[in-house]
Amino acid sequence: MPPTPPTPPASAKRSSAQAAGLLQRLRAYWVESPNPNPLVDQSLARAYIVDTMDTPLSAAVTAAVFWITFLVLTGHKGTLVWAALVHGMQWHMHRHLRSLAPEAIDAASAWATRRRLELRMLFPGVVWALAPWLFFPSGDLAHILLLYFFVSGVTGVIIAALAQWWLAALCFSVPVFLSLALRLVIEPGSVTVIMGCLALSQLLAALHYARKQNRLIVGSIENGFENARLADALARQLEHVAQLAAQRARIFAAANHDLRQPMHALAIFVDALDTRHAPTAENLRFMRDSVDALRGSIDALLDIAQLDGGVAPVRFEPVRLATLFAPLQGRFAALAQAKGLVLRIRATPAVVRADARMLARLLGNLVDNAIKYTPHGTVLVCARRTRGGPSGTAPAWRIEVRDSGVGIDTAHREQVFEEFFQVDNPGRDRSRGLGLGLSLVASMAQVMGARIALRSAPGRGSTFSLVLEQMAPLPGAAPAEVPPEAAPPTGGPIRILVLDDEQPVREAMRSLLGGWGHEVALAANPREALQQAGVFDLMLSDLRLGSGLSGLAAAQALQAVGKARHVVILTGETAHANRAEVERAGYALIYKPADTPALREAIAQSMRPAEAR
Repeated sequence: MPPTPPTPPASAKRSSAQAAGLLQRLRAYWVESPNPNPLVDQSLARAYIVDTMDTPLSAAVTAAVFWITFLVLTGHKGTLVWAALVHGMQWHMHRHLRSLAPEAIDAASAWATRRRLELRMLFPGVVWALAPWLFFPSGDLAHILLLYFFVSGVTGVIIAALAQWWLAALCFSVPVFLSLALRLVIEPGSVTVIMGCLALSQLLAALHYARKQNRLIVGSIENGFENARLADALARQLEHVAQLAAQRARIFAAANHDLRQPMHALAIFVDALDTRHAPTAENLRFMRDSVDALRGSIDALLDIAQLDGGVAPVRFEPVRLATLFAPLQGRFAALAQAKGLVLRIRATPAVVRADARMLARLLGNLVDNAIKYTPHGTVLVCARRTRGGPSGTAPAWRIEVRDSGVGIDTAHREQVFEEFFQVDNPGRDRSRGLGLGLSLVASMAQVMGARIALRSAPGRGSTFSLVLEQMAPLPGAAPAEVPPEAAPPTGGPIRILVLDDEQPVREAMRSLLGGWGHEVALAANPREALQQAGVFDLMLSDLRLGSGLSGLAAAQALQAVGKARHVVILTGETAHANRAEVERAGYALIYKPADTPALREAIAQSMRPAEAR
């Protein structure tokens, strides 16, 4: 077995790590890398061309003054050689810069273009570095000092001018200063040696402050782009807010009409009631239609508010489309038959990832809309295999609702998903709907991570579709189904306690629930509820009671002392915090105005054994 190599001592490891860290810091300070934002490199590359385009001409004048001065003072023929080199190089640089178009530099190639431009500064740096070797005034200290100050002064100015292009500053200054320092050091005499050392120190100092200036300039450019990005984001956000404000103004303007009309009709019918005679069946029907219209408008507005505000609860699970398609036939077959339409529901084995109740409501709205705008022909509901999901390639199902109706013009295809918009109903005829169905459909699809697609042509019908991710049924469990609307309970009457601080609400609940055969007790506050005799099968409690009391806290306290076996909370507030609060307590929540199916479902739930709830 070969001997194990000795382990380096800990001190050696620390020294190696420190050396590596120092090298890394020096590299980060002196070496420039591509900017994380390519627009910064693009801005620097374009600015380099624009700002240095006339530099060769001014540099030619400076170089001419330099070599002519030394030619006159020393008569050295090397000045003519250097003059030919420097002016030839400057003419080449001038032509090259003039041939470039700054606007042609794109962000993708900006870093490479910038490096090529800055590296070209090595050529003038080498030419200026030849000056101390071609016509150095050896033995003449005064002329040596003049050469030193002229060369170092010009180089210092160029370093400052090129600070924002760090590589260009390095390419020019390092050859010039190193050449000057070396020539001074090898010249006999201590003064020139000292001057050579000063040249090296001047190089380091100039580069140090140039680097600081470089970082400051580049940082300001980065901040400029960041500020522009933030300003653009703010402008988009303000535009979005303005659009939302305009949309809400339009919604409330339309809602004002749709709410006032049935309220107006209902008020007239109420005023026309005669206590000496029972209302006619026709008047009662009109009053119920007005109430239903009010409830429909309010429910739709609340649904939109919940979906737009992200407070609608979403429960994703495997949903078998067959269980959603089958009820559509029962719900809409009679309506389609009354219009002379054929409603076809195509069987499908599809199982998708969705919220069952939300998807059922979405499909119902689409079918209802298709029947409404199809004067003759067919309405088809089907599902087809496709690809979709987050990756765009995962197995998915496209659910389609097709009709042979009037179709939608291209100009209105986006507007049909707006609240209260109806293409051919500018007079807001309520018999033709509220104009909220497709808006709700679009919002529900968005909540489920999908998008409603529309294909349509005037006179040739429409196809509304959405793509949902395919799922496998859960092993050992049936996919989620949507329960049918609750029917009146088949059991006997139950005892119901209504806790609400509004007397009209209490009396209305007594009239409705008592008419269903149940025993109803009323309470305006928790103290009155506690004084009611016996135990109640169901307590319907308002969330907010008078004097700032919490109906939820009251319900919890009354249930804790055995006053109610089952609790349902009612509220007109749609805030997410309220829903979360009620859900944490384990109670069902019904939004006001409560409809008959919701109340019947609450009663049915209270009649079930506790373990079955």
